[in-house]
Amino acid sequence: MKSCLVGIMLCGMASLLSALPVFALDVAVSEPAPAYGWLRDDSRQSAKVLAFLKDENQQTEQALQQQTSLEQSLLAEWQARQASVADRPWQLAGSYNYRLSSTAQSRLLLRQDARTGEVNTAVDLTQRSQQADYYQLGNWQVSPDHRYVAVTEDRRGDRNYRLTVIELSSGRAVATLSEHAATDLVWSADSQSLYFVENEGGTYRPYQVVRWSLPQARKAMLFREHNPAWLVSVYAATADQYVIIQSNNHDSSEQQLVDSNSGKRLATLRPRESGVEYYADVRHASLFLVSNRDGDFRLFRAALNEGDAANWQPLWQPEPNQHIKNWLLFPEHIVLEVTEKSTSRVIVLDYQGRSLFDTIITPAGGVAWLSGNSNRYGRSVMIRSMSLTQPPQWQALDLTRMRIATLTEDRYPGIDPAAYQTEQIEVRHGGVSVPVTLAYRTDRLNEKSPVLLYGYGAYGTPVRPYFMPQIISLLDRGVIYAIAHVRGGGYLGPQWYAQGKGHNKPNSFDDYLAVAQGIKAYRQGRDRPILALGGSAGGTLIAGALNRQPALFAGAVLQVPFVDVIATLSDPSLPLTRQEYAEWGDPRDPAQLAVMKTYSPNDNISPQAYPPMLVTAGLYDTQVPYWEPTRWVMAIRDHSRSQGPYLLQTDLSGGHRQDARQAMRQQAREYAFLLRLAPTATQSP
Repeated sequence: MKSCLVGIMLCGMASLLSALPVFALDVAVSEPAPAYGWLRDDSRQSAKVLAFLKDENQQTEQALQQQTSLEQSLLAEWQARQASVADRPWQLAGSYNYRLSSTAQSRLLLRQDARTGEVNTAVDLTQRSQQADYYQLGNWQVSPDHRYVAVTEDRRGDRNYRLTVIELSSGRAVATLSEHAATDLVWSADSQSLYFVENEGGTYRPYQVVRWSLPQARKAMLFREHNPAWLVSVYAATADQYVIIQSNNHDSSEQQLVDSNSGKRLATLRPRESGVEYYADVRHASLFLVSNRDGDFRLFRAALNEGDAANWQPLWQPEPNQHIKNWLLFPEHIVLEVTEKSTSRVIVLDYQGRSLFDTIITPAGGVAWLSGNSNRYGRSVMIRSMSLTQPPQWQALDLTRMRIATLTEDRYPGIDPAAYQTEQIEVRHGGVSVPVTLAYRTDRLNEKSPVLLYGYGAYGTPVRPYFMPQIISLLDRGVIYAIAHVRGGGYLGPQWYAQGKGHNKPNSFDDYLAVAQGIKAYRQGRDRPILALGGSAGGTLIAGALNRQPALFAGAVLQVPFVDVIATLSDPSLPLTRQEYAEWGDPRDPAQLAVMKTYSPNDNISPQAYPPMLVTAGLYDTQVPYWEPTRWVMAIRDHSRSQGPYLLQTDLSGGHRQDARQAMRQQAREYAFLLRLAPTATQSP
């Protein structure tokens, strides 16, 4: 769709609550054990807490010393497989095109002369990243006159981004506009204004749109969202004289059309209504919208000056069980990405809504989507495709000939895709069939091959089978890598999501446990060891499964896991509450609280033999506060009838997302931890 459809606190989108006074909830919830209540420090400056976390890190380092050689072997393999990575498509921008080139050593914004093809460095961002212990580049946008680039950079991991405007000719920073921006950036058509979103102080909710005027060097608040359960975003319409401001919660949206150059708010396209979503774009002096106004999502067209819903004319609707995932307005065509279960297809329409082209783009056992498109100037549709064992490819659909051609693909030395197999199976239980995507090396598969079982299962987010070269090292050691597409995720569409959210959340855990049990017998397997892996909301899934059937798993890695569900959703002072009731439940409702009590991980720890775990946290994590995984580990140690180990590792410089510069080393640590818990896995490829 366009911009941010829902607020997702745990899987990478901004979803945080507003700064309101803390209020008492008249519900009975379990409080953290007094011995661990002191671990919560909202300032992140308590000497006692920091000393505790540092000591835990030291203990984890000591406990993992025995796997150092395995970690080094994994890193050596990955470094030896340095890919010949296909360049991303250029971002077409008129007389010049742009592309970010990022490696471990450098981060360059490249510029290509559209006429001659000459390429040079527009700005070198390398030094900016090297100046911080933690660094994430959020977004960048070049002004239409090619004089400036705006960049957002997170230097702490809390998703408060520093927004800087840099002059391309000199590389000089001309203005720092915000220290608590989101990542949305839109230049006006005349390059004299920049629109961006700021986060609310103390809560991190994207809540207001700001317009910066370059000639006056002045900022002005253009729009503020006062509802604490709603988020704000801003994006450019394809017709660059317009900007669209969006407010949304989990199932509703409202958009306003803004004149790009003047900043004048022209119209609210449709007043907000519970359960009604719409997402707009402008081209050829017409308004195009995808909306569920009449039930299922369909494409509408309206006169630009007619925002009223009654004047929307249906232009195209998908077949039953199909869903519009993305759409783009090209000069002569409307291009849609439409999904049906796990399959994506590209459908090309003319501006009368007639279908001109329709084809499946998903490879067998893989994934494909529209990516890197510059539809304002482009004549080809860019497609990204891959699988667990097939390296990524860039393809292009020529809109003149209606033909798809492969442009480039990543190449990894030492990896022969023919040596590996990926497929999708189904595990049936309780009247449902849960899809499972898996991969293995054909000559290393046997009846005792261990399974690394990944899961997420929240926010309607489909966990796609993306290619990661690191997985190949697992397959080379005889491991089956599997993804359980449980309910609550979006792998099979909106209904699959609805069946695992709110009061249906327990279905996610049922699905994951059924897959873990069923995959033990895959290909005549005999009680294969199951190794669990999940992060954020996936950590909720893994922790909940461990509480229910710990003996089913040989070990687990929980990455920044959201494990204190009831306590978090009972505390509106945290930036994870009011927008999340629809996903997890509202503890003020006794019926919903009763469901939450059945799965909230920290509330269901009991005396039983838990498998070994490695649990990570981020000190500046605003999505899952560090004290949640910390308390989980402490309580597991108190209750488990096994020796573990139960290890806690806290990133004292970062937050929810791993700094890209340390990500590979951390992945080697987590894989080595799991491999050593599976005696049937080999320690070398």
